[in-house]
Amino acid sequence: MTEDAVTATALTKTYPGASTPAVDRMTFSVPSGQSIGLLGPNGAGKTTLLKLVCGVSPPTSGQILVHGAAPDGAAQRDLAVVHQSGPFDMMLTVRDNLRIAAGFRGLSWRRVRTRAAALLDEFDLAGKSDDLVFTLSGGQRRRLQVVRALLRVPRLLLLDEPSAGLDVEGRRRVWDLLDDLRRTHGLTLVWTSHHMDELERNCERILVVQHGRILRDGSSEQLKDEAGQVTAELRTGSPDDWAAVAECARLTGLAPEYRGELFVLTGDDLRRRLPALIAALTERQVAIESVALTSSSLEDAFLALTRAEVSNR
Repeated sequence: MTEDAVTATALTKTYPGASTPAVDRMTFSVPSGQSIGLLGPNGAGKTTLLKLVCGVSPPTSGQILVHGAAPDGAAQRDLAVVHQSGPFDMMLTVRDNLRIAAGFRGLSWRRVRTRAAALLDEFDLAGKSDDLVFTLSGGQRRRLQVVRALLRVPRLLLLDEPSAGLDVEGRRRVWDLLDDLRRTHGLTLVWTSHHMDELERNCERILVVQHGRILRDGSSEQLKDEAGQVTAELRTGSPDDWAAVAECARLTGLAPEYRGELFVLTGDDLRRRLPALIAALTERQVAIESVALTSSSLEDAFLALTRAEVSNR
């Protein structure tokens, strides 16, 4: 059985003087090789959670394990972080900053400089090695953070808003490289982002976080189905099929509506009920020309979940 990359049990962090915890009794696990996203408004506890995972902030109570051990020592050597703000010395060159980063991680510059050069080239920074970091653009510094984190391929990579300041091409380049690392090395990813499309594309699971707690844990499709509305648009050969469609829909627990050449179906568990409806219509020899599923966006689902949580407090 593969060991989980991250395991949190009743994990709590309360800062001195704070009236409420920044992380409040979170319990979850991240299997090795999985990619999960943390989605929540500012102040929800996402960054604090990452600090607990990488071991730079101790929990007030509860437990956090990284590959089965406390996040210190050997466990820290197996993870890397892309921070919201770059941990650079602005008055040193790109090369010197990478040399320092390698030293902090116990890496010999002689051994990693070839990899560093390849990563700089990958992120369009090859000609910047001798440039002082303060002369780089915001997007270039962001890409340099990713290079810094990947000087050694970690088992666990924490990404705190990795696309902030990047243009579309830069974002795609980061995504493609992370895809390649996951396929090649079985890398585990935990990242926060305000870009909904980034989490939808790259994460198998999304934890919706609010007020330090996990509101929901599931795939983007599960979250959209639960908090948003899923509809099916069914087109048949004739509007005369309405009676048959309406009857079969109700028998399968769905609500039908006729909207100008389309039968629109809604209801709980629509995805699961739809095959039974199609089978019933086929048995009645109703010619089905097309079926299209539509659902709310992840943004709609996120807003519905967080607003519902606020109203219930």
